[in-house]
Amino acid sequence: MGSVKFQARVLALALFLLGLGSILYQVYVQHVPLSQDEKDPVWVIDAQVGFSARPNKPVKVRMFVPPLGSGFTTLNESFISNNYGVNVNEEKGNRQVTWSSRRAEGRQFLYYRLMLTHRYAETREVEPGPQFRQAPNIEGPDRLAAEALLEPIRQHSADVETFIRETIKRVNELQNDNAQLLLGSDVSARNRARVIDLLLGLSHIPIEPVHTLRLAESQEQEPELWLRSYNGRQWLYFNPMNGQQGLPEDRLVWWRGWEPLMQVDGGKSADMVFSVHRNEMSALQLAQTLRLKDASSFIDFSLYELPLPAQQLYRTLIMIPIGVILVLLMRSLVGMETLGTFTPVLIALAFRETQVIYGVLLFVFITALGLSLRSYLEHLKLQLLPRLSVVLTFVVMVMALMSLLGYKLGIGSGLSVGLFPMVVLTMVIERTSIVWEERGGSQSLKIGMGTLFVAVLSHLLMVWQPLTYFVFTFPGVLLCVAAFMVMMGHYRGYRVTELVRFRAMVDGDKH
Repeated sequence: MGSVKFQARVLALALFLLGLGSILYQVYVQHVPLSQDEKDPVWVIDAQVGFSARPNKPVKVRMFVPPLGSGFTTLNESFISNNYGVNVNEEKGNRQVTWSSRRAEGRQFLYYRLMLTHRYAETREVEPGPQFRQAPNIEGPDRLAAEALLEPIRQHSADVETFIRETIKRVNELQNDNAQLLLGSDVSARNRARVIDLLLGLSHIPIEPVHTLRLAESQEQEPELWLRSYNGRQWLYFNPMNGQQGLPEDRLVWWRGWEPLMQVDGGKSADMVFSVHRNEMSALQLAQTLRLKDASSFIDFSLYELPLPAQQLYRTLIMIPIGVILVLLMRSLVGMETLGTFTPVLIALAFRETQVIYGVLLFVFITALGLSLRSYLEHLKLQLLPRLSVVLTFVVMVMALMSLLGYKLGIGSGLSVGLFPMVVLTMVIERTSIVWEERGGSQSLKIGMGTLFVAVLSHLLMVWQPLTYFVFTFPGVLLCVAAFMVMMGHYRGYRVTELVRFRAMVDGDKH
């Protein structure tokens, strides 16, 4: 016996760990939302390009656009123009869109829209960068000023990371004469980055400018310049204005390099306006959107992959074990008696069509009529099979009559009674009558009320939307439920009703 219990516990533990592991994998690896109400920010970035076309000249507009991926999931990318050809290609490690037109007149506007989110973003392998470059050739005062700045930088740095950080610090000391000489009168972020690049180049440290956009509500936003360098293991990002290290999570890399964002051939007075807006979308809807775009999401390996009719069916079927475990608890721990083991669950399924109130009334009414008929058939000494057949026929006739009356009276729930499980009602009537004969009317009424009570609780539990979503999305929870059922299989303790019943005897012994 001890060996059997040990095997049952091992089986329960294995089922529980397998189910829990499945849930954790979906949550932490596939990023499946725990709740259907969980929402994620969706950023909508609009870039408007405006310029005046030159008369009788072909127009070509080239603009860098963000790389796909890079820590974000692209939901939609649109290139909006009127009578322009659109082509996207790779240019020096950047994505570049080219709008072209044979002729254009007056003021022209081109639009680029990008929708992206953090969720379901795939982590890409880090592309290694150069770790050495040739020093630039500079002479004269610029060379002397650069060497004067580099001397304390070398003394106060220990590796590439600290060297770059110290260089940015020295360049931003605007009161330093050497820094002023190299910067001149231009203290913009681009010119500071140029001086930093010069100093690092003299030390053979390669660095690359990165232009980013901040994901925050804004109408007119300018790209922010950052610098990055590869230290042999990872890319290090630095802000050339204040030396801040590490690219914030709300930054989107738009393009890399010293080239301008936009080039217009055949036009003049060009300008660009960025606007960023924040929307919200449920994580489940995001996954469904990606699935329609043939992108990777957790739906690829879940019940959401099934056709919609099959999904609706399994949303009901997958909740049956949840109703069963409630019946198990009510019978094994509480001690409540029911008509049959799983009859309350079958009745609970019927309540999905009739709703609880109408379902209870129909259950009581049809069962009462069926008991009266069954009592008369018992008086006729009919055998079991003919008796059940007559009761089933009677139940069908009563249900059809109630549907007709409901239709005439304009009661919609009366029509759904036709979906009530006729066989279940027939067996309930038969079981109730047997209990009535064997244990009396009061006990039969008590068991019938207990069955109805457990059925109502099971129905409320099985149609609770948060639980339905959780079980349907994380089927591994059924393995945890099965593990609990296995453990309950060896429960031999007292039930709640027994404790209440024996309390009087215990109190009597004390007195």
